[in-house]
Amino acid sequence: MDEIQNEWVWWKHGVIYHIYPLSFNDTNNDGKGDLRGIIEKLNYFETLGIDAIWLSPIFQSPMADCGYDISDYYSIDPVFGNLNEFKELLQKAHARNIMVILDMVLNHTSVNHPWFIASRSDKMNPKRNWFIWEPASGKRKPNNWKTAFGGSCWEYDKTTSEYYLHSFFKEQPDLNWRNKEVRNEMFKMLSYWLEMGVDGFRFDVINYIVKDKKLRNNPFLYGIFSLRKIKTRNRPKSYKIIRSLRKLMDKYPDKMSVGEIYTLPPGDPKLTASYLLKGNNSLQLTFDFSIFFVRWNARKYFRTIEKWQNSIPEKGWPSNVFSNHDLFRAFNRRGIGRNQEQKARLMALLLLTIKGTAFIYYGEEIGMKNGNIPKSRIQDPLGKKFWPFFKGRDRARTPMQWENSSFAGFSVTEPWLPVNNDYQNVNVENQLSDPDSLLNLYRQLIHLRRSYPALHSGSWIPVCKGKNGILAYFRKSEFVQFLIVLNFTSKKKQYFYNFKPFFKLIFSTFPFPAKSYMEDFIWLQPFEGVIIQLHEEGELKNSNIHHSICYFPYY
Repeated sequence: MDEIQNEWVWWKHGVIYHIYPLSFNDTNNDGKGDLRGIIEKLNYFETLGIDAIWLSPIFQSPMADCGYDISDYYSIDPVFGNLNEFKELLQKAHARNIMVILDMVLNHTSVNHPWFIASRSDKMNPKRNWFIWEPASGKRKPNNWKTAFGGSCWEYDKTTSEYYLHSFFKEQPDLNWRNKEVRNEMFKMLSYWLEMGVDGFRFDVINYIVKDKKLRNNPFLYGIFSLRKIKTRNRPKSYKIIRSLRKLMDKYPDKMSVGEIYTLPPGDPKLTASYLLKGNNSLQLTFDFSIFFVRWNARKYFRTIEKWQNSIPEKGWPSNVFSNHDLFRAFNRRGIGRNQEQKARLMALLLLTIKGTAFIYYGEEIGMKNGNIPKSRIQDPLGKKFWPFFKGRDRARTPMQWENSSFAGFSVTEPWLPVNNDYQNVNVENQLSDPDSLLNLYRQLIHLRRSYPALHSGSWIPVCKGKNGILAYFRKSEFVQFLIVLNFTSKKKQYFYNFKPFFKLIFSTFPFPAKSYMEDFIWLQPFEGVIIQLHEEGELKNSNIHHSICYFPYY
């Protein structure tokens, strides 16, 4: 029986689905996804159990960096549709209790934005100080700052014979967030979308918005030895501005913000969590990407998760994400080469039962893999620049695989990126009709998560920290407690307790008949994960025993 749900908060307890709009669903037959295509799939989100959708940028853009170079913050790019279609999406999503989150780029604009066009036109232009300019001194750059993609942050502009700053591509000039006029204009723009009914924002590279005021050089080899001393991000004023952003968001009830905190591999959970501040006066959520850089290993996964969970402030809340549009799909993670399908099922269980907001990247629920993009089809400027050493981010952005017809049901014409070769087997239509599919496993897990506060908001208490390939933890609420056990190995495992509970196996990543047991162990198949509901005799009165119930007599 379901528990009574108290104080449900959609952005904390729900599941958020990340859409890359260009690759989701094409309805006007131009080979590119659009807003109408998302509207058409709202029933799919409802069937899946999704609480919110997050759209990668849909604003007007010359697409020098796939929409992350915005030329008009108030307009929808024609490739996706128009403002009326976006309002229709909002209305129809809300009618289904699905929230809508926009991807917002605050650090930089496009070189085609009217602000930058004005700024570069004359040194005396009122918009000049809206961006960061420095005088030229011969061929010498203002300092040694490098972009996130390599090369100098400074681009010489012949119009006024000065350099402007860009932390990413030269087509993306950085805004000067120390300028109050910039802050006011950006806050005004955010208010426009919030008043329209947008439910939240994902803030792109939000830790970049303020740079060192004196433009001092970064330390030599800062990427390895001096992460905390760099001058191009994580400046103290960034935190002040984010507090102001939170005050703005709090004027609109039930809104949220999640920040992308740019860090170098292997990630920095403490830094990422620092942007939550006290947990109630900053961003509601931040993304930690540490798990993206971990090999398939139960102990390493546990340590990564534990570091992230322990970094969250008392009033804060974690988020969990395993795939995205920049860092590739979980299916292709290091160490997941063999037994991919079983591991994908195990990762679904992990994502949806560890404490925190769960983010699903489109196609993750059906096991989409990174695509193989030939050089001639690459769209990502990074892939074009660094081929063949880095083949770009397009591999994680291939068209959604809806069915086994031509172009996977994404479009009736050649898509902007090639469809993955496995689309005839790996697609939504096939998996909806298969009760044991990965898609239906996601649906079951999302339903269980919503049904029990222990799973969506309860405490997280680790039990087995990766010993012998087993990761196990409790999720507890006032009325119900669950034990989640995951076998990361290719061997059958016998998991023992040091107490004899009455328990019910309510979920397995393998098909199983629901049974109740009075035993002191459970068998786990290779790469199997289970959710066990404990009852009465199995209730844990003293949490101190949690750390001593992990035994493996048989391997």
